[in-house]
Amino acid sequence: MTNSIYWTLQNDCPQDWQSKFNVMNYAIQHHPLIQLTVNSAYSTITISVNNFDTLIVSSQFSAQKVSAILTSQKYKFYTIGSQASSILKEAGHEVLHVSDNSQNLANYLKDKSDEKILHLCSEKSNMTMWPTNVEMLPFYGPSENANFSLNADNMDSDSIIVFGSPSGVDVWFTKKIDISNCTFSTMGKTTANRFTDYTNQSIIMPEISTINHLCEAIYNHLKYSKHERTE
Repeated sequence: MTNSIYWTLQNDCPQDWQSKFNVMNYAIQHHPLIQLTVNSAYSTITISVNNFDTLIVSSQFSAQKVSAILTSQKYKFYTIGSQASSILKEAGHEVLHVSDNSQNLANYLKDKSDEKILHLCSEKSNMTMWPTNVEMLPFYGPSENANFSLNADNMDSDSIIVFGSPSGVDVWFTKKIDISNCTFSTMGKTTANRFTDYTNQSIIMPEISTINHLCEAIYNHLKYSKHERTE
């Protein structure tokens, strides 16, 4: 019998990791909980960025949208995560520093007080953690995916559910699906902390907040669990 890993992030699990999970007798089922969409501020980015020395991009979605609109010249970025960094570099921009999470980047930027920095961020971004020389431009936000179809009738009880954002956690718990026999996994501490509002179940979380490290953490959990069952 094949078990399920319910991948609720907007982007699907990388194919090479799907193959590795298949070998462990787990199949990825992609069910995005959240749909990210740009708002009216998106069209102002090309003008706004000219008033700043450097820019912050903190997600793969943000990097994709920013790269698509900033095409007339190249800019300097601070990023969170290797995926966002790769997208910006491929578009010809300069990445000055890559952090694993927002708090680490905020700490790093404390020594950059002479720079005017613009964070091209989500409407849900934490505005309070950044140094005073960082301004925020929330140009996109999350909404519930209208096509989300998981429910208590079509979901395996003994499964792994992977989350990518606090908004996804909030949406999930409105579904009131029995998850008492499920295992949770998430990429970062901010999302993991949101679970405390709903449950005290343990969570699989990588030390470094990237998709690759997230998949590796899940894979190691499965390998350990399999080893425990065979002893």
